[in-house]
Amino acid sequence: MKRRLLMLFVPVLVATLVAGCGDDNTVDPEPPGVEGPPNLSGTYNLVSLTGAITGGITLAPPIAVGTFTLFQTGVSGDTATGTVSLDLTVTNPLDGSVIPIADTGTFTARADGTWQQTGQMAQNLGTYSLAGTVLTVTVTEPAPNVSTTVWQRQ
Repeated sequence: MKRRLLMLFVPVLVATLVAGCGDDNTVDPEPPGVEGPPNLSGTYNLVSLTGAITGGITLAPPIAVGTFTLFQTGVSGDTATGTVSLDLTVTNPLDGSVIPIADTGTFTARADGTWQQTGQMAQNLGTYSLAGTVLTVTVTEPAPNVSTTVWQRQ
């Protein structure tokens, strides 16, 4: 009986050892693929606005209200592109005058956090970050448009 078990066990052991032995040929692993930016598609409500238009003061609802709508239309490598629509209203607390800002155009968002927005009003360059459902866009040029806007996805 022991001899039969040994005769069955030896071929299994040999096959296991042979299968575990490799040769000296190694294959380099594939490099990791390029990670694209997050999909920013959605409608966002304004949380806060700080910039040249506010004199450096941070404004928030109800003084400044608005929506920012992004629709991603394509991704190529580390770059996403799409359409953008901005509707913003800033109310002067001193005299109640209203400054409406509306624009439509396109955006480019890269995985490294760079941002480009081209609209009817201007071309803005800067950075963006997405943390959960909070999108922050910081415009660094042109100088009159320098701002930081914080948006909450609906």
